[in-house]
Parts: sequence; C-alpha cells; structure tokens
Amino acid sequence: MNRRVAAVVALLAIALSLVAITRSRAPQLDGTLIYHRYSDYQSWDATLWMIDLPTGTMTQVGGDWAGIVSPINAHFSADSQMITFMGSQAGLPENEWDVFVSHWDGSTWAQPVNLTGPNGARDEDPKFSPTGSTIIYKQDGVLVTMKADGGDKKYLTQGKPESSMPYFAKNGRDILFERSGDIYLLKDGVEILMYAGPGQSSYYPIGMDETSFLYTRVQSAKHDSIMKGFYDGRVSERCFFDSTDWDTSDSYPYEDGSRYIFYVTGDFLIPHGGYNLAFADLKAKKRYDIDEYFRAKRSSDINTEYQELGPAWSPVRFNQK
Repeated sequence: MNRRVAAVVALLAIALSLVAITRSRAPQLDGTLIYHRYSDYQSWDATLWMIDLPTGTMTQVGGDWAGIVSPINAHFSADSQMITFMGSQAGLPENEWDVFVSHWDGSTWAQPVNLTGPNGARDEDPKFSPTGSTIIYKQDGVLVTMKADGGDKKYLTQGKPESSMPYFAKNGRDILFERSGDIYLLKDGVEILMYAGPGQSSYYPIGMDETSFLYTRVQSAKHDSIMKGFYDGRVSERCFFDSTDWDTSDSYPYEDGSRYIFYVTGDFLIPHGGYNLAFADLKAKKRYDIDEYFRAKRSSDINTEYQELGPAWSPVRFNQK
C-alpha cells in the first residue's frame, strides 16, 4: 500500500511539474498591438484600437478625433511616437483615401494631420521607414516617399504598372511592393521580382529582418496563406498555421519575427465572424486566438463579429489617460 501511495504521489508531482513547465513556457508578450475594425471595406465605418499586450487592456485610438472617417492600416514610426494611417477627411461630397499622421503627446494620440489632401487622388498604404521618419505610400498606383510632415515628396514608379502595398526592408532603403499579383524589391532603382511559390497571386509584403520578409500568397485552393520570403531568391517557406480551409493574412512580426508572428484568420474554430486576430509561436508550433491568450485577463473578447485587420506591433507601451 505504501508503495502504491508513493507511486501516486510521484506521478502527481511529475504532472504538477509538467503543468508548471508548460505555464512557464507560455508566451510573455510585451509592447502594443494596433489594428482596425470595420464591418466591410466599403462601409467607411472603421475604428482603430490598441491592445496593451502585458495586460490585455484594449483602448480605442482616436475616439475623440474630429474630421476623419474610417482610419485603417495604422503603422508606428521608428520611435513609436507617431502613427500613420489611411482614412478620409470628413465632410467631403465623396470620401477619398488620404494619408494621415498622429503624434503621441504623452497621454493620447493627437488630432491627426492630413498629409496628402484632399487632392482627388487615392493615397493609400502608408508605412514608416524603420530607420527614420520617412513615409512611403501609394498615390493612384505610384509609390511615393515623403517626410512625416508631408514635405519632400519623391515619386518612385511613375510610368510603371500600378504598384501597391509598399514596405521598407530592414535597411530602410530597399522597398518591397506588390504589382500584378507578384512581390518586387526596389533596390538601388532596380525592380527585382521575388520568388512567389505555388498558388495564384501574392500581396501584403512586410519586411522582417536583414534576409527575409513576410507576404500573403493566395493558394490554389483560393484561400490566403502567409509565406516567408527571402531577398536572395531562395524558395519561400510556408507557415505551419496556414490552412486550405480558411484565409490567413495580414502578418506582422513580433520583434524580429523569429519567434512570434501576428496575423488575422478566418479560422471557423474561432467563435466570431469574419477575420479575427491571432498569433503564432513559431518555435512551439502553436497558434493562439488572441482571446484565448487573454482569457484569464479579460472579461470580454477582443475579436468581434466585425473584421479585425491590419495588426502592427510596437515595443512601446502607451498609458492613455
């Protein structure tokens, strides 16, 4: 009997130690995730939100802003003291996309400044340089760079086919972009076609580190997947969390992307409609619905029946008042 009791106690101790190890290995994310939410792209009803990752506290960005409609696709500056995004100035006869910038004033995100209009053009997809305050964006299919105050505009792809979704590489000089369903790298004035892989088309490139980038690839099954591409032309790598049954897109690296990647998913196992926020632990090969991750810290879900899209990460935490 004593041997049986000792064996049970030993097994219980092992089980408890395994639970402790598992808990200690749970992701400990820092910084802030910003994203937008809307019913659909054409409804012009988007709102911006931030999640404080250590606590799960969720805050609307710009809830008190006046004069702007449907801000989406926010991106942090290198020092995280500015965000740029696309939206429309309010009160126009017809909404039109422009590029805006908002500054962090120490307690809240200040009233945004319209850097591009209204000008009758489609100004979209703004992103900051990782090495300074330069912004790159698309104006009517032409890639443009400008300073964070809207000055010193340079048109990079005039006379070329439509170019979209620009993103600076890690070095702050080379530029990833999409054209006709392929990803290109603009390097020293030369456009280099990146490896695509099986499937139909590619879009949404995001620079990751000195050698690689993320992008979304539409599979032959017609569902989006996330790929890791390489600047040297090596064959791209699929992410373990891709599926042929639902879309996976809008990837963004946590830190350098070597361990965690944020993304959005149409995974029907998540009990909300549309696209939902998630992240993946690349080392442990584990996917996390954002609500699953914050289950013990929040009384309500972050994902909703709306579309949660366009996540971007900053190492800085913002305490809004």
